[in-house]
Parts: sequence; structure tokens; C-alpha cells
Amino acid sequence: MKVDWKLEIKQLLKSELTDRNITHEQLVDYLAHIGVHETKASIDSKLSRGTFSAAFLLQCFSAIGCENITIPLNLNSNVISEPTTVYDKTTTMLNNKTGIKYIDTLAIDSNHSNPPLTVISLFSGAGGLDIGLEQAGFKTVACVENDAHCRATLKFNRPEWKLFDKNEKFNLGRLEPRAPGDIRDIEVNELLKLAGLKKGETTLVVGGAPCQPFSNIGKRKGQDDEKNGDLFLEFVRMVKGIAPKAFIFENVAGITQSKHKSVIKYMIESFAGSGYGIAYTILNAADYGVAQRRERFFLIGIKNIDYPAFPLPTHFKNSKAWEVFINNFDKKPSYSPKKWKTVREVFENLPRGYKDRDDYAVMNCSAKVVHRMTFIEQGKNFKVLPMELRPNCWKNGKHQGNDTFGRLIADFPSVTIRTAAYNPAKGMYIHPFENRGLNIIEMAGLQDFPFEWHFKCYNRDKITLVSGGRQIGNAVPPGLARAIGLAIKKQLNSQSLTKSTGKPAPLVEVN
Repeated sequence: MKVDWKLEIKQLLKSELTDRNITHEQLVDYLAHIGVHETKASIDSKLSRGTFSAAFLLQCFSAIGCENITIPLNLNSNVISEPTTVYDKTTTMLNNKTGIKYIDTLAIDSNHSNPPLTVISLFSGAGGLDIGLEQAGFKTVACVENDAHCRATLKFNRPEWKLFDKNEKFNLGRLEPRAPGDIRDIEVNELLKLAGLKKGETTLVVGGAPCQPFSNIGKRKGQDDEKNGDLFLEFVRMVKGIAPKAFIFENVAGITQSKHKSVIKYMIESFAGSGYGIAYTILNAADYGVAQRRERFFLIGIKNIDYPAFPLPTHFKNSKAWEVFINNFDKKPSYSPKKWKTVREVFENLPRGYKDRDDYAVMNCSAKVVHRMTFIEQGKNFKVLPMELRPNCWKNGKHQGNDTFGRLIADFPSVTIRTAAYNPAKGMYIHPFENRGLNIIEMAGLQDFPFEWHFKCYNRDKITLVSGGRQIGNAVPPGLARAIGLAIKKQLNSQSLTKSTGKPAPLVEVN
């Protein structure tokens, strides 16, 4: 059988980076320390293609302190051989005020996962959650997504992720048509068969039912939404049928509002007695290296762990805010986080020539709108415009949006990138230096999508603003997903070590 050498060498380097919890962004810093200058975009490109020099490979290994390399014995399997000796260093801490438990995902964890950490992805969208989990060492084995444009994006970028696409099913002995990605019409056994797994073998089931019913932006119908409000029930059905070792349910922060709390209560009660420890909270993507202040709700469950931990932030607004955040911790973290990543950092790392891509699109603004932009400084919005330049809907004082027609602050994370973030009238979406809206590639960068990830439209060569905006705006930032994936991975590894040795995994004591 022919060996895919490019894939093997790419996997060799990616495996070392994953095992050491080193992101491409961090690798840039490591390489700089030995005098090798790369950008995150160039590293993304090299690892995406799998074509780079032996010198670059050795430079990376030297920079990250890798003195020994394990060569795969079965090259046709594309699985890296791993040491059999394992140990785990886990740092957990509790916020005594909020009751939220955190785990340090930066602590070195040499406990390798064998067999592979498998993921069945529901409501996959454009793949943001799955990309982050892939970066954390998980392997997506099956996806469910009903949006045709998102499906096209997934198929183009990750053809190896098995996308459920059966458009017929048997019902009472009759073959009936169905939408291939409508989760309501998919049976658990069909999905397990696609994934090649049996009940109880899957590591992780993930997904977030469409968030519009719970969003502060929409009509907030919640579970009463006739179209999508009941989809969280399908998530519960799939998790109970698949019986994974862990699961992640993701949604907008608005789901925690009092009128929607019955959804959270239902989910917790649904898993009572099934062996899952449940925890939920709201996380800010900016606290995990994403250049965007985006808050998302996460409910996680891990079997045989009483109270699962969330990832400890790796980035924070400033040192003062960090001290306030950890003030009520039972233990103090062993590190000080980096400062929030900024819009400037993302935009400066975009490679030249990206405007030639098929998924590049930008809103064509009229001369009148462009003239209005000249009055808006960074951090300001339509309220600084002279009254004669405002449209009527902004003159009567009824419009109270604080970021409408605002200009992004270059040295700060962006506001939440929503589905219409290409339109300056929809939020603080004016480019920090140019008089225009954000383009699709910039939106994807602020959402932390890798540059090599291309967005597609069904039956169309080039992206549209509406389709690209929806795919990006509805996604989970991969950097945030990666952090959660690492947190779950460390807890599963610690659990595995306890089972193999009969002793609890050791904790790293911190002062």
C-alpha cells in the first residue's frame, strides 16, 4: 500500500505540538527564541499542505525542546506510535464564590490517549467547534449538519469527516424522503454506523442547537420557537443513545436568562442517574487567545467525574482584572495569562493576496456611507455623526445601540462577530483604519478560523456575503473550542490513569 509521506510527516509534527499543548501562535514565539522568524499564517500554511523542509522540521523540534522522536511503525495507518508509559500532571482549582471548577490546560500532560479520542459532531455548522477539538487532539468521525452551504464547506475542507447525507429512510416498511442533515429524522444507530462505533465507544458528542431562539438579538422565543426551539431535545436524545464518555453542549449566553432556564434544568435532569457529572458556565473567547469578546454558554458532562472543570483562561484583559478573577480561588494559578489578542494582530497576520480567494467578499458601500465613516474614530459610533448626516432612524433618539456603525479598536479584541458583521450598520464593524466594512476573511480571522479554512457556497463558485456571514457568525471560535477540548482531554486522561493504576492521578500543587 502506498504511504502518504506528506501526511505522515505533517502528523508527526502536529502530534508533538498537540501533546505539548503548543498552538501555532505559540510556536511562532518558540521559533523566535532560536532566531527563526515565522508567522502564524506561514505555519498554518505549511502544516495544512504538509510540505516543508527538513530544516523547518528540525527547527520546530529544537524550539519546543523535543529531544527524541517516535517514528510510526505502521505508516499505512497514519497513527503515530505513542509511549506506553503515561503520567498526568493536573492542576485544578475552585472558585469558591461561583462554584466553577477550572483546570490548567497549559500544564504539561504526557498522558497519551489510546485509542483515539473520537468525536461525533451535531449541528456542525462551518466546523469551528470541530477544528478546535482537532487542535486539541480529537478526531471527528461523523458530522450532522443540514445547511447546504455549511455542508459544502465541511466537505471541501475535511472530506475525511463523514458527513451524514442519506436523503431517504425506511418508515413502517416504506422508503421516505428526508433532508440529509435534519437531526430529527436521523436514528442513533444510523449515526453510530456511519462513525464505525458502537454505543459507549465514542469519546465525545458535541454540538449547539441553533442559537437564534435564545439570542438577545432575536425575538427570544426560546423553546417555544416553532422551527428550532426543540432541537436541544434532539441533542439529549443523541447523547443518551450514543453514550459517549463526555459531551459538550454549546449555545448563546442568552440561554441562561430566567425565561429559558427550564432548558438547562431539563438537560441536567435528563442525564441524572446516567453517570455524567454536569457543569455549565459562560466563557469569553478573548480569555482563550481569540481576538474577540464573544461570550458563549457551555454545558459539559463527563462520565464518572462529579463536577467537571472548565479551562483556566490563558489570556486576560489585564493584571488587575486577573487578580479580581482569581481572588476567590482555593488555589492560585501557576502562571500569569497573556494579554488579550487584538484586532491588529489578526489583520497584520493575514497573508498577502488573500483577496484573490473565492471566499473573499466585502460590502459595497455608497459614497454617502463612506463619507459618514470619516467622522467615526476607533471605539466611536453613529452618535458622533452630525445630525444632518444621520439617516432618519438614527435621528429620533429611539435607536439606543451602543456599537451601531462603530469603528473597531485596533489594539483590543473585537466585539462579537455576528452573522452580518460585514455590514457597518449592524454593529462596531467598520475597519479600524479603512473606511469600509469587514470582509469575509477578516471576519473569519477574528473568529479564529485557520487561514487555510475555505468557506464554500452550495452550487456556487464564489461565496456570498450572506452565506459567508452566517457560517462565520454562527460558529464557535476554534481557539475557545480547543481550550475546552484540552480541559476534557486532561480529565479523561486523569480518569484513565486512575483506572490503570488504581490510584488517583497526582495533582500539581500550586502556591
